Amino acid sequence: MKVAVCAGEESGDALGHELLIDLKKNNKDIEFIGVGGSLMESVGLQSFFPIADISYMGLIDPLLNLKKILNIRKDFINFLKTENPDVFIGIDSPSFNSGICKALRKETNIKTVQYVCPQFWAWRYGRVYRFNSLYHKIFSLFPFESKLLKKHNVNFSYVGHPLAENLPSNHDEITLRKDLNIPLNKEVIAILPGSRKSEIKHHGKPLADFIKKYKKYNPDTEIILALNKESDLTGELKKLSKTIRVIFNTTQRVLAICDLAVIASGTATLEAAILAKPMVVIYKSNPLSNFILSNFFLKTEFISLPNILSQKKVVFELRQNQVSGNEIYEKVNLTYKNKRKISEKLSLIRESLLVLDSNKFSKALNEILSK
Repeated sequence: MKVAVCAGEESGDALGHELLIDLKKNNKDIEFIGVGGSLMESVGLQSFFPIADISYMGLIDPLLNLKKILNIRKDFINFLKTENPDVFIGIDSPSFNSGICKALRKETNIKTVQYVCPQFWAWRYGRVYRFNSLYHKIFSLFPFESKLLKKHNVNFSYVGHPLAENLPSNHDEITLRKDLNIPLNKEVIAILPGSRKSEIKHHGKPLADFIKKYKKYNPDTEIILALNKESDLTGELKKLSKTIRVIFNTTQRVLAICDLAVIASGTATLEAAILAKPMVVIYKSNPLSNFILSNFFLKTEFISLPNILSQKKVVFELRQNQVSGNEIYEKVNLTYKNKRKISEKLSLIRESLLVLDSNKFSKALNEILSK
């Protein structure tokens, strides 16, 4: 069986890694082609192009690079037509992958799957009416999506979130802190500015302002900046890198030992929630992009996964102009005062995302391939 995949960013690469492992375990003669990052490549995928070429946040940044993105997608679609895989699985990045699925459904017999349901419940709800014409099946991560997908007769399988199963619930904090040379009694704040360059650009200065203010009043606190790679260290955060600890490519370990985290909205907030770590969530993007989203598309009260999954405000969210050093400082202090209660509420999220079936992806694929 030949399986084509496409992950367009770091979080998708992590999901794709778990997917490929599962499929490989249950299909000895499987072949993978397509697009992914270093994790998916470690399982045998040779990426057709670097995922950084299409990893842009918001509305405006993708528009500014639209010609480049469309040319890449056109070349990739032609590649898939030539290779003629049994199935194409788009991993997150629905804007990019839906165009691929549309072309494949129209011009080939290749089955199409979207792994991670497009967030129609948050913005552009009308997309749900096109799902069955685009995808033979959707792999859904979150339980609340099931009711909505059933309501619209969408063909889907609830597969849960692999982080709920794979992130250890009881880290050996003593060993982890020893490895990082951090005393057990030392307060640790983790800073995760995001994985995209645009996120780091927009979040850099307010995070740097927060760090300077917090260290002024709490000089003994260990503040750890967690980034994916060294090239992400730029701007104001780079200037501060000599006064705080910077760690690359190990965000989960940093979250495991921290007392509290300041995190860019995205998958890292889910990691922190599964670890029951109190957090302050930030989101700042291109102002025009945010204006369009907020006023014309956004349909959900919350932007962070912990609050969305809890269906109530559990952690503080700061958006756009709220993302400042002073605001982050204030919300961090308030979070510390209620950290035990917040941790208890977050601890419920892991259980809701567990699907303990090691063959779930293979079963779901076999259902559509046999039709």
